[in-house]
Amino acid sequence: MSLTNPTRPSRGSILFLGADPALGTAIHPHLAGFGLDLESFQVPAELDRRLATPGDPPPLLVLVDLRAFASFAPAAGPGPGPSVPLVGLGDPGDLQQRLAALHAGFAACLSPDLPAADLAARLAALVGPADGPAARILVVDDQPVAALFAEWVLQQAGMVTQRVSDPLEVLAALDRFMPDLVLMDLHMPGVSGIELTGVIRAQERYADLLIVFLSAELDPARQLEALRIGGDDFLAKPVPPAQLVACVRRRLLRVRQRDAARRAAVPDAPPGLAGRERLLARLDRLIRSPSGEDWALAYLEQEGDEAALTRLAAAVTARAGAESLAARVGEQGVGVLLRGGAGRPFSAAAQALGQCVRADLEAGAGTAPVPRFGVGWCAVAESGGESVTLVSRARKAARISLQATQGRAQGYVRASSRDAAAARDPLLAAIAAGQFQILFQPIVPLHAAAAERYEATLRLTGPQGELLAPGVFVPVALRAGETARIDRWLLAAGLDALRERRAAGRPVELFLHQSIAAAADDTWVERVRDEIAARDLIQCRPIIQLQLADADRHLDLAARRAEQLNRLRIRLCLNGFVVGERGERVLARLPVAYVRLAREAAHGLSDGRLLTLFGDPRGRKTLVIATGVEGPEAITPLYRAGVDLVQGSYVQPPTESMDFDFADAGT
Repeated sequence: MSLTNPTRPSRGSILFLGADPALGTAIHPHLAGFGLDLESFQVPAELDRRLATPGDPPPLLVLVDLRAFASFAPAAGPGPGPSVPLVGLGDPGDLQQRLAALHAGFAACLSPDLPAADLAARLAALVGPADGPAARILVVDDQPVAALFAEWVLQQAGMVTQRVSDPLEVLAALDRFMPDLVLMDLHMPGVSGIELTGVIRAQERYADLLIVFLSAELDPARQLEALRIGGDDFLAKPVPPAQLVACVRRRLLRVRQRDAARRAAVPDAPPGLAGRERLLARLDRLIRSPSGEDWALAYLEQEGDEAALTRLAAAVTARAGAESLAARVGEQGVGVLLRGGAGRPFSAAAQALGQCVRADLEAGAGTAPVPRFGVGWCAVAESGGESVTLVSRARKAARISLQATQGRAQGYVRASSRDAAAARDPLLAAIAAGQFQILFQPIVPLHAAAAERYEATLRLTGPQGELLAPGVFVPVALRAGETARIDRWLLAAGLDALRERRAAGRPVELFLHQSIAAAADDTWVERVRDEIAARDLIQCRPIIQLQLADADRHLDLAARRAEQLNRLRIRLCLNGFVVGERGERVLARLPVAYVRLAREAAHGLSDGRLLTLFGDPRGRKTLVIATGVEGPEAITPLYRAGVDLVQGSYVQPPTESMDFDFADAGT
């Protein structure tokens, strides 16, 4: 049954599989207002026949009522995965249902309790704006017939295309055409699609560009290599037109959904303003990349209300340029990437940005005064090894600019070795005063799992007001014998956070690091137990983390403490785990629920090595966590190696709240 819009030209169809015809009847007139048709089905086989009919145009998406068809999956087509984007309707509180749907390939899950008009608007947003710019696709293929075929198919679907037959001209085409997605052949003369993708991904402005491979390559290892280097999907030639269009639309839909969620996190955000997590993830990649030396983070701190900050964010976004990335990173600040290099020092770039933003704000304000703002910057090379510290150093420079230099751009200056030595006592004073901030980083399952997991980490507010990473203050504390003080603060703060989540009806599994030095105290286990009992967290116990190297050096002590924790039903995680003799020696002595792989170990695993050590993921008792996941290309090899959970800047950098949407983790 097709319900069409009698007054507005149709943009295409949404297929709806549901047991309640009234729901389709309710939303169809609202969809028609967006120029969308609705075709309703009550039997999965009928929907499958519609999808398989060659003469019918491919639908824009498929909407499935998960309350009636929880296990629905489209009939297998000529290629992997669903042939059209899938959106589910399900109970927003049923995490297991949402995870199962997302792992089955659903791009989004919406609440069926939304009013019909709102539900139609959400679906229309996922499809894309009717009057907005058409998707731009760059087709890279040295075979004219194949390239023309792909262009024709995508143009018939309403997309704008440009074809490049010489792979050496791709970078110029990217700058000129600014595509939303690149359709890339794998085998081309002079340079392969894999090599070309590596070159594209190495350029920061194209770090988030969608790349889909289209090739006759049938070797799974070669296909996996293409995805690992930075491809988002792989289609095998010859590809049916409907599958090609559906794959491109599905990828674009997920990007729209992600960008909409990021904008929703910042009220009235300018269209070009990124989310804080996206900027932090980009900074983390730059910190670990040789190209990071060419970048800095500028931070603009402003006085005034929320409306003033919104105007500042819009002005910064407009001036940021195609290569940069701007985001709200503080209550009163906006961060933006700056590109430096020979002949263009960061100081000059930051000063020019501030002047241009001020001119734009004054032009828009008329006779009204423009609130003061300061401009600070910190080179990526001065990050201290992580994005959170980099942001805090740029913010510190911005505050100096605002308070002391009347708006002149101020750069972060690293303390000299003499100054650093003199600062040790103030650093210890900050530790003694408990000047810590607790951050949370999600740990996301690769296999279906109901629990929400986070690792709690600390930052220290240093003597000069910047947030310092553990790598800066923990060695100082260790030499001064102050690690037990840090452990006590983290334990108390982490348990307080657990109590707040439990009171809100949203319990989580929280990983809290404790040192062997603290565990050496004979009263340590009792203190942990009493802290838990005092907050009534007997049913919401934390997971205690110990470093593998420390546990190995003090193996008898670690074994005693682990057994004591086990009797209290407090689970243990080994951090910094490396597959080898030491890791197996510690595992033989300690009852361990989790192991967190060291960064270098997580990305050097051979297929099946963890399966040999820990057993099949579906039945194992010890779960394996991989850290440092910075891009989608890392996921597949970790999955094949037997990893259970992943953590890293690609998932989400550490943040001040536990607000990660685990239901969207499978997208």
